[in-house]
Amino acid sequence: MSSFLTSNEHFLKRARNIRNELLNKTDRYMLEDYPNLTPDELISIKEYRHALRNYININQEKILNGEKIDFPTQPDFININILY
Repeated sequence: MSSFLTSNEHFLKRARNIRNELLNKTDRYMLEDYPNLTPDELISIKEYRHALRNYININQEKILNGEKIDFPTQPDFININILY
């Protein structure tokens, strides 16, 4: 069995890894005891996480073609810095 990815699947794998990292870094906001989160901020973070989960399915063809597709915009009250 080959460990090589076919065609441009490495773009898709990289996008999934970045998406997963962004989701992991927003997990703390979903904790019931996370301090000082307003109801509007909670809605905003839930929408952001939903957009992240849908990102691959919506953009899969473009990602496989090697196009650079921006990830969903983070809510203003968070600042997740990862290099991608």
